[in-house]
Amino acid sequence: MTVQLAPRPRNEERRVVAVKRTGLIDNNQEDNFSIFCDLSRELTGFDYADFSLFDENFQCTISATDGETNGKFERTEFNICSYVLLSSEPTLIHDLSKDPKWKTHPKILSGEAEYLGYAGFPVINKDNYALGTLCLLSYEPASLNQKQIGLIKSLTERIAHQIDLQTDQKEATSDTVHQAIKKFSDQVNVNDLSLLNKFLNACSGKVVAQEDFDQLKQLGLADRDPSGEVVLTESGNALLYEMKLQPKVMKRNIIDAGSKPTFLDDLLGEL
Repeated sequence: MTVQLAPRPRNEERRVVAVKRTGLIDNNQEDNFSIFCDLSRELTGFDYADFSLFDENFQCTISATDGETNGKFERTEFNICSYVLLSSEPTLIHDLSKDPKWKTHPKILSGEAEYLGYAGFPVINKDNYALGTLCLLSYEPASLNQKQIGLIKSLTERIAHQIDLQTDQKEATSDTVHQAIKKFSDQVNVNDLSLLNKFLNACSGKVVAQEDFDQLKQLGLADRDPSGEVVLTESGNALLYEMKLQPKVMKRNIIDAGSKPTFLDDLLGEL
């Protein structure tokens, strides 16, 4: 038997680009999305829920109520959730074994099907791309009432909003770091990330080794105040301003970063 691919959305190529921009696949985001799966199961009484994103070939589980987050399933004609991407409305199936389309599913015919009730909701981002699905499964035939449908739709909107926020923040952080690196390299005429890291450590008030201080002083970026503390010179402050890194933001990141050794690592870790 030849297994065919499930139909692809008309905007599939652009949709897949949008999915990959999120950076969520293979990135262990279970903690950020598990609440949506747990809530949807509690609100509906279904036995299982999962949130997945779909790249060009696979349904990739991001979070699930059973904790299995590394699952990848081919988007074939037998992958029911793939069909959820084709509509902005949910796919609701009371009993897969009696549904005209799915009663001939191989697992239904063989008796291997673990679940019979199905409800799949598309997760659609702000650019109107169906990035993935929030799917609910029930051991026994089951349906959702209108209130439950409305609640799960609201949850999928929150998932999409969270994805949009994380994606925008990731790209904004990336742009900030790239611009900061370029501005620093242009100013000091040195393409050395370790030197940039020393400068950022001085900016953030961390302890700066004498050797590192000497390098920064030689470049005219740092000096010592009367108490012996390392401070930025006028040129150092001007460079910091041009790099668009606000001291208040840097201090907050240092607190959040815990025991991480360098501030540059903290910034890059947000990408």
